[in-house]
Amino acid sequence: IPTVVDVANVKSVILEIPDPQGPLGARGMAEMPFIPTAPAIVAAVHDATGVWFDEIPLTPERVWRGLRAAAR
Repeated sequence: IPTVVDVANVKSVILEIPDPQGPLGARGMAEMPFIPTAPAIVAAVHDATGVWFDEIPLTPERVWRGLRAAAR
């Protein structure tokens, strides 16, 4: 499970649009939007390199080592 130090910096944008289904127009608010960030980055690196990484944070050294291991 990623922690706050494992995910990339994300700029939050607050949209004040009431939810017609929520009480008094309220919307749910939690960490859910941040959960897919780290796996999405890993998937993008896989798409670019063809190498799967199973550890986060995905540091430059880990990527370099993964690319070297895949080249062997």
